[in-house]
Amino acid sequence: MNDAIDTSPSAVGADGDSATPSKYALRGRMGTLGLLFTVLAFTAPLGVVFGFISVNITFGIGVPIAFIAVAILVGLFAVGFTAMTKVVPRPGAFYTYIREGLGRPMGLGGSFLALVTYGFNVTSLLVVAGIAVNNLVTSFAAGVAVPWWVWSLVMLLVFGALSYFNVELSAKVLGIIIVVEVLAVLIFDIVLIANGGPEGQSFEPWNPANLITPSLGVLLLFSIGVFNGFEATAIYRDEVRNPSVTIPRATYLAVGFLGVFYAISAYALILSVGASVAVETAAADPTALMPDALLAYFGMFANQLIAILLVTSFFASGLSLQNILSRYTHSLAVDGVFPRAIAAVHPKHGSPARSALAVGGLLVAILVVLVLSGGDENALYAGAAGVAFYGMLLLLSITAVAIIVYFRRNPSGMSVWRTLVAPLVALIGIGFALLTATLDMGLLVVGDPLLLLVLLLIPYLSIVVGVVMALVLRARRSPTYERIGRAVE
Repeated sequence: MNDAIDTSPSAVGADGDSATPSKYALRGRMGTLGLLFTVLAFTAPLGVVFGFISVNITFGIGVPIAFIAVAILVGLFAVGFTAMTKVVPRPGAFYTYIREGLGRPMGLGGSFLALVTYGFNVTSLLVVAGIAVNNLVTSFAAGVAVPWWVWSLVMLLVFGALSYFNVELSAKVLGIIIVVEVLAVLIFDIVLIANGGPEGQSFEPWNPANLITPSLGVLLLFSIGVFNGFEATAIYRDEVRNPSVTIPRATYLAVGFLGVFYAISAYALILSVGASVAVETAAADPTALMPDALLAYFGMFANQLIAILLVTSFFASGLSLQNILSRYTHSLAVDGVFPRAIAAVHPKHGSPARSALAVGGLLVAILVVLVLSGGDENALYAGAAGVAFYGMLLLLSITAVAIIVYFRRNPSGMSVWRTLVAPLVALIGIGFALLTATLDMGLLVVGDPLLLLVLLLIPYLSIVVGVVMALVLRARRSPTYERIGRAVE
């Protein structure tokens, strides 16, 4: 790590579409698979199957068909999202697209919302990962007593070290982890579906009629939430080969894979106890659904193996989030919103090295504050996850509006389906989930009403801070205002 940071004008972006010479352009040669593994790691597929899907089943038997429906909905969002990657060939993703559609103030507000959302996401991840490692260690060595935050800190230091180097190193690490955890879950699914469980095969989980229930909004809310991460493809624009092809391809592959993977896994979990009692069994103790199935159909060894893979899954998700936060921070530093000293690119690795170090340092500080607060680790995890979940729904909704507005103002020659219909349908569906989350925030975070209100306001306050900051920059005629959204390198 002792190489100098590149500040020479010769560093050129990898984006063949825009290829604007810039000393701040990131570099990389990731292909479709590398990008796919990187964004899939964000979602922590094994963690979702182990935890969130069990919770989802408590809201109704139609979870498998709900995942298919949500995959279609998210796919419709991706139609407009990938269209923006072609007509706005610049890094920054949500930050850039919101700026293009809704103006610089809202663009900066959206970038701050993204930072808060991903920041709470990685904070939640660090806490639950520390708990998972601690549980794993104590299961093998009961006398070992190490605070959960020690393991969180170790993981955080490893995240920071890997994110300092070229993104392709992270992609290789993430690829190995993702392949192993996905294979483990697929073996679980195949065995359960082939066995049929105590009641045998059932069509009920696939019956669309089972979606028409009072809990539909909540079911969609939690189903959309576990797709978080697919949008990260555009963040790596400067670090992939042929971005105008690689980014859309990886985005659609991620959405399609997650939809099918989660639907099949949910069906296998339902079969493990029987379709007629799955909802009641999950509601009684959602955390026991998969462990009980592992013990019943595979034995103790499989349960311990999954516990190990769960830790690696959380590790992969944390590394992916660290990389995403580093690139958002880098984009804001390039524009001058954050100090430009942290925007410089590593000459050898082509990575946002200084931004990665800055993000890592901030996360260490946040971890210290959490530990000193003395709060219960489970409550910390749940609260941070709730804000991240809600913030992503809000971010997707604002981006969908920005996409629609942009293409209405800037005819591109693309079809109305791609520039209006698909993103509008996605906006309606995601907006419905956002409304459900707003009205039922207690489902995301357990706590007193004041705590829920504070947590609900955090995403909106981040937008307000960004908008006000942009307006101040405009009033001062600052050149930083013109650069908002990576508009000027």
